[in-house]
Amino acid sequence: MGRIMQRMWNFLGFSEDEDGGGAHGDAPGHRAPIFSLHAHRQMEIIVLEPRAYDEAQTAADYLKTQRPIVINLRETQQDLGRRVVDFLSGVAYALDGHMHRVGDEIFLFTPHHVAITADIVHEEAAAGPLFSVE
Repeated sequence: MGRIMQRMWNFLGFSEDEDGGGAHGDAPGHRAPIFSLHAHRQMEIIVLEPRAYDEAQTAADYLKTQRPIVINLRETQQDLGRRVVDFLSGVAYALDGHMHRVGDEIFLFTPHHVAITADIVHEEAAAGPLFSVE
């Protein structure tokens, strides 16, 4: 029965550590299994182009699950875009996350464990307004 359990644990991503042993008074030759979980999650960046304010909540849900998101507002009405950025900035702040303006009307929001490092190439990008005034 032990071999079947070991196969099941291996199938589920657990592997028995060979260094585990009778350190806690186990009988000689009997070792307590020590398992490690192989949980390498691939980094995923979500790209959204919101058309309605309800989609801001979807973006916030992605941030809450620790996924970085890129918001493209180029095809979004200006007032809606401002509301979406304001809302997501608050969500990022509440989650100790980050916000960075990537380009004209394109924003990157990341959870706390993803740092943003950027060199500002164009001075007007740093000094300009978040949205163009029409």
